[in-house]
Amino acid sequence: MVMVYTHPMISYISNFNRKRNIPSAAVFSTWRNVYQLIKDYSKITKGNLSIFVSDRGGKYNKEIEAFNTAAKNGPSGIKDYLQKYNEKNGIQGSTFRKPIDISQQEEEEFFKATQGIDWDKEGYGEDRAIKKAFLDSYKKNGVGPGADKLKDVVKKYRERKSKADEREDEVLTNIADMLFSPKFQELLQHSTPQEIDQKVQAFL
Repeated sequence: MVMVYTHPMISYISNFNRKRNIPSAAVFSTWRNVYQLIKDYSKITKGNLSIFVSDRGGKYNKEIEAFNTAAKNGPSGIKDYLQKYNEKNGIQGSTFRKPIDISQQEEEEFFKATQGIDWDKEGYGEDRAIKKAFLDSYKKNGVGPGADKLKDVVKKYRERKSKADEREDEVLTNIADMLFSPKFQELLQHSTPQEIDQKVQAFL
């Protein structure tokens, strides 16, 4: 087995350099889930595991250093750094985000239906959730689902968001621990392409 290892910040940058990209939480959870298993991979393959550490020729050393510095302050430090990085580089989120298609008439009815309801109008997820709930009912029945149901939609969304934020913090905490763990760094024994080829040929 040949594994390519790269720093989480390089994975993050690479994701948002693609035409189609996934949410940042998915980037980091995938990174954590894969590289946590290096020792297991080595055991499963009976030591027939080679790791190629790719730093993209040092292209992102500045960003890596900044991420590592931020990681010393845990999840909040990483999130603050990424927010500033996103603002500086024009990163606005995943391409999986789909805007709600709402007509002028539907928007007027939505406005009437949501009087007195408090929700985050600037937050993509919460705003989308309440609009989708309204439109699903309006297109089917010609009326909204009612203020009580819309409030319940907001409540449930916030509960899901809170749990998702907790999971994201756990992942970022794990990543910070891995980056500063001597044991984890020992597992990242870089092999050159020539060394990998020799091991593959010997295995075959």
